[in-house]
Amino acid sequence: MGNMLESPSPKARTLDRLVGDASAAAISATLASPAIVLIDSRAVVAKTASGDSILKALWTQAVHAGKRPGAFLFGRPFAIMWTLYAATYTAASFTDTLTEKYYATAATTATFLATTAVNVPLGIWKDIRYAQLFSHNSTADEKKPITASPKLPLTSPITATVPVPTPRRMPRSVTGVFLARDAITLFGSFTMAPRLATAIPDSLVSNIHAKAAVSQLTVPILTQLVATPVHLLGLDLYQRQEKGVTLSNRVSSISPGLGGATFARCLRILPAFGFGVLANQELRSLFHTAARTA
Repeated sequence: MGNMLESPSPKARTLDRLVGDASAAAISATLASPAIVLIDSRAVVAKTASGDSILKALWTQAVHAGKRPGAFLFGRPFAIMWTLYAATYTAASFTDTLTEKYYATAATTATFLATTAVNVPLGIWKDIRYAQLFSHNSTADEKKPITASPKLPLTSPITATVPVPTPRRMPRSVTGVFLARDAITLFGSFTMAPRLATAIPDSLVSNIHAKAAVSQLTVPILTQLVATPVHLLGLDLYQRQEKGVTLSNRVSSISPGLGGATFARCLRILPAFGFGVLANQELRSLFHTAARTA
């Protein structure tokens, strides 16, 4: 009977907290991924194909997903996105839990490094898989028989296909720019947002918990004011690899699309690093409390 009343060992409590971290990350990724998938792939693809505004394309794709929720939630695009964010949230939570116990002074730096190490390569993997999935789907959709001309036999139909461009090399400069883009977003989401929560005046928000929520929902979006120009610069560096292109020329080239691109990236960041991270933090706190009282 005495053993039953003993408190759990520190090791057991840490393990319980890590299990809670993984559970919180999985649930949060499940909650956040539908919106991210719609914005990151479906709406953008539809916008490109139809020329509609991104909000109209997003609504169209949301209605389509609502009609076939099973196919949407159990499809490969959702699974890929879920893996990316479940791993990112888990890395952030695991690092926070372990550094709080063993090396609290390094918690902020360790969390940033861990999330970057996980999110960046998985983000590249996600981009590659999405490119393969949606370029394949687009090609398949556009394979329509062309009416044979009088000079061509009807027994030899021609199908129209979208030419697949030869992949270009990825210069180190482009890789560095994209890494900087992701680092800006991750630093703002996991490092700056918690720090800036305390800077919100009590006249605006007095509750500490509410301050953390407001900060987490706004700071990641604000980082896109910096990350989006960096993102567009990386795309321009990749697309125009010839020598002699000046920085001023690149800036003038990306400026016209900066507003729309910033809006699109802010729209995408909100569920991923706003609501998703906030849900992960709330669920993590709930599970840690349960672990302490168990």
